Amino acid sequence: MFPKIPVAHDPHLPLDALERGCDDSAQLCSLGEPMTDAQLQLRAELVAKILETRTKLRMIRDKAEELQLALERFTATRGTRRA
Repeated sequence: MFPKIPVAHDPHLPLDALERGCDDSAQLCSLGEPMTDAQLQLRAELVAKILETRTKLRMIRDKAEELQLALERFTATRGTRRA
């Protein structure tokens, strides 16, 4: 009846990634301290992952809003047909 949602669209994946990012960021040096190239690379990767996660969360939120509006339209249309 309804299409099966692929695992890649699991809404928990971005949240899990964000939690891992928080754990990783707790282990980084503060911005005022000198860092090695490896530490700078790790920080850059972490920032990129966090930005990607925020984008994915925004997409999920936007899709949820679209689906809610579609459901409301469907419900309104179905209600007018019965009248």
